[in-house]
Amino acid sequence: MVNISPNQAAQQTRSAEPSIDFAELFRQYYPRVYNYLRYRVNSREDTEDLISQVFEKAYARRQQFDAAKGSFSAWLFGIAHYSLANYYRTRQRRGAWETEAELPEDLVKPDSSPETQMIQQETVMQLLKSLDHLGERDQEVITLKFAGRLSNQEIGQIMNLPEKNVAVVLFRAMRRLQQQVGGAA
Repeated sequence: MVNISPNQAAQQTRSAEPSIDFAELFRQYYPRVYNYLRYRVNSREDTEDLISQVFEKAYARRQQFDAAKGSFSAWLFGIAHYSLANYYRTRQRRGAWETEAELPEDLVKPDSSPETQMIQQETVMQLLKSLDHLGERDQEVITLKFAGRLSNQEIGQIMNLPEKNVAVVLFRAMRRLQQQVGGAA
């Protein structure tokens, strides 16, 4: 058995850690991860709890990130994806977006024109209602692409699909969403 001092152990731990500026990565990815989770969770409080869990897990597991296996955003959104799946397992499936009163204000961007805000609110509400009628996989691929702003390659890494399959799944999901939106109009 080899004995090492606490200082030596701390030095080995520090040298084993990747040189990641986690604070900068947090600032960079927080809005994208928040949007992804917010479009999938009906409650702002639950979204905030989830995003805290995601970044806490990412920080605790930062040594597991391997740039050779994929991008940081795919790794981080993978954590968010599994946190969301766990959220659904432990809680009842989110309810449909039924009334405009339920429209989260954090999904509508403030604008100087009240008319523009009203149009945007109506559009977002219609989109959320239509999205809720799609299957889980369609919802996931659409929110990863547009709320998370991920590439097809990154989505493939998260969903264990080849990049070309992601493009096909996304195309078909968007077609179904378009049909839902058209049917709701």
